[in-house]
Amino acid sequence: METLPDQHTKILASKALLAARQGTKRGKPERSLLTLDDLNNSQMHQLLEGGLEMKQHPERFERALQGKSVALLFQKTSTRTRCSFEIGVGEMSGIPMYMEWKTSNFTLADLADEARALSRYVDLIVARVYHHTDLLTMKKHSEVPIVNGLCDRYHPCQGLADFMTLREYFGDLKGLNLCYIGDGNNVCHTLIQGAVKVGMHITVAHPPQYPPDADLVAAAQTHHAITLTQDPRAGVQGADAIYTDTWISMGDESETQTRLHAFQGFQVNQELLAHTPEHALIMHCLPAHRGYEISSEALDSPNSVIFDQAENRKHVQKFLLAWILEQV
Repeated sequence: METLPDQHTKILASKALLAARQGTKRGKPERSLLTLDDLNNSQMHQLLEGGLEMKQHPERFERALQGKSVALLFQKTSTRTRCSFEIGVGEMSGIPMYMEWKTSNFTLADLADEARALSRYVDLIVARVYHHTDLLTMKKHSEVPIVNGLCDRYHPCQGLADFMTLREYFGDLKGLNLCYIGDGNNVCHTLIQGAVKVGMHITVAHPPQYPPDADLVAAAQTHHAITLTQDPRAGVQGADAIYTDTWISMGDESETQTRLHAFQGFQVNQELLAHTPEHALIMHCLPAHRGYEISSEALDSPNSVIFDQAENRKHVQKFLLAWILEQV
């Protein structure tokens, strides 16, 4: 059949549009944040200072995300991560959209396809997932940046809030000593990465069965930034801040009894704090399990900055989103 002139014009237009769109993306997925190692030292410093500015002068950022939309895609339950991001986006005049993984077609379709489709609707995706490999897949196929809202290996947004809190209290972070007590988990990994970037030293006191990742430890050792011990009392001596986290992370519930036995003696309590300097701050990323990894006396201590950490999630994440989207 002979192609009519007007039909030929339509075909040429279709081919031209297809060629023009090939490989184009809505945003800059390369500006994703999956781990603190995605930042250089200068960028880490910029984000911490930006978080402090956001906290002190939120009015300067009231329109920073105007016209921008942020998807909050969650596999896991959440209080602080969801609230801090959802409220934070709104406070900067952006559009937050919460999506529960299990009630969406992320449970039915190929992850790469769903991530790519979602990235056609929004300017940034915050994803809280079980497996870090899912974030890597999303970043590869998304057309917009991906921010890690927590995974099994890292918790970079929590880490930014933690170091912002220490910066808030001590001023200069360089040379401070942080002691983390407990499971070598995602929070521990992030604190190790962050300590290297800000010039701090971190001591990790852990049961022998639950050390942090060996590669992360080796990388920190090249900077003389880490000490490992299995003695919490030795670990806290000389510490400027004591940090702990749950012994049983989401996904580890089947190991509850084994872990409860292994972590005996690793509780942050008054007896342990008697071995710390008087000024040492007490930190926890929450949710806390009183009577397990931390006692009520320690959590409610005058030296506790735990709820400052929780609040600072919102401030530093607001600056992070605006920074990623190049609005600051």
